[in-house]
Amino acid sequence: MSSFFKTPPVLKLPNFRNLYLAGATSELGSFVTETVLMLFVFKLSNQDKSYLGILRATFLVCLTLGGILGGPIGNSFNRKKVLMICDLARIPLLILLFFIQSIPMVIACDAIIAFFTGIFRPSRHALLNEIVPKEKIKKANGIFGSTNAILHLVGPLLGATIFGLLNSIDLVLVIDFLTYLFGIFLLSRIKYIPQKKLISEGNILTETFAGFGYLLKRKDLLAINLNGFCAGLAIGILIPLLVPFTIEVLGKTDRHYGILMTFFGLGGIIGSWSAEFVSKYLPHGKVPLLSIFFETIVFILFIYNRYFLLSCLILFFWGYLVFVRITTQMNFISDTVETSKLTHVYALLEMSFIIPNISGGILIAVLGNNFKTMELLTGAAIIFFISITARLPFKHMRLLWNVEPTGVNRDIQI
Repeated sequence: MSSFFKTPPVLKLPNFRNLYLAGATSELGSFVTETVLMLFVFKLSNQDKSYLGILRATFLVCLTLGGILGGPIGNSFNRKKVLMICDLARIPLLILLFFIQSIPMVIACDAIIAFFTGIFRPSRHALLNEIVPKEKIKKANGIFGSTNAILHLVGPLLGATIFGLLNSIDLVLVIDFLTYLFGIFLLSRIKYIPQKKLISEGNILTETFAGFGYLLKRKDLLAINLNGFCAGLAIGILIPLLVPFTIEVLGKTDRHYGILMTFFGLGGIIGSWSAEFVSKYLPHGKVPLLSIFFETIVFILFIYNRYFLLSCLILFFWGYLVFVRITTQMNFISDTVETSKLTHVYALLEMSFIIPNISGGILIAVLGNNFKTMELLTGAAIIFFISITARLPFKHMRLLWNVEPTGVNRDIQI
């Protein structure tokens, strides 16, 4: 039993351990805060669904803008310093939100925080591949994926519980503030010297276009991005409606919303842990393709089920599919994308999911009060299913299934 809980060898690498802990603590604060802010706005607006759409849309617009800049910035500057600056920049916004708690201020601060988060993520993903040996990359991605799943479990549950007990966002803001400070401390301990060949001589605009050009040449990566786009639109509609769905359709409370997200996180943990094992039998792009297909079916099952316990089990399986797909996609990129293109690819992958998320949030903001919750969710489920299944015969989807890409080597800083 003790061997089961043995510390993974990759966590014994000081650079990776610091990057992992910095990311985990920061993401925990973000998940808790995101849940509480959504419940807070829903309460302040007298349960007006359109405000949830506005909150989600503005958050994702700024996250996308940050992601667009994050790729070339991470490729042009010291990635460690980029991460530290992003954490530092988000702190004053939490302080401001602590003193002014109106709906416009919540939306504005949440959006600006998202902008720096968008810049942060591509550099963190790329830095991971520079400080972890190639033979341990899959383990590292799996640890990041499973931790992200745990945070999906703990964050919403903790956030919903705190808000339900205190009916306030103050404690959550303090927790988020402390996670950023701790993250900056850990990032400062990473010993990292940027490789000269990674420092771009072009500007941000040319670097951005270079990333798009690379994606168009890699049809397998294009398929992954298009699939992420389809999932992003469906999820973008689902997330703002999940609270009213839990309350109006399932007849439960905001705490039950936290329980649903907990089961999603539990499934994600199993999915991330099993990704490396599953990839041995379905290598390369097969797992991401199968996962996205089954996700379309699970979406339909979830919205038409009316038993809360079964809803929890469905979300558990959905979480498994999402995180096994995310982890295997990360492994696929780590194995096949050269170092100089990593931040571009990660930034575009983020954008392919976030941009349609924005569209979904805008749709809810515009249509939220004109259509019933189930009508909106049914439309999202149908669009998701057709957008995936209709493309299965296309060349880029067949290539994702059949491709055996050439691996890459990196100079690792341990």
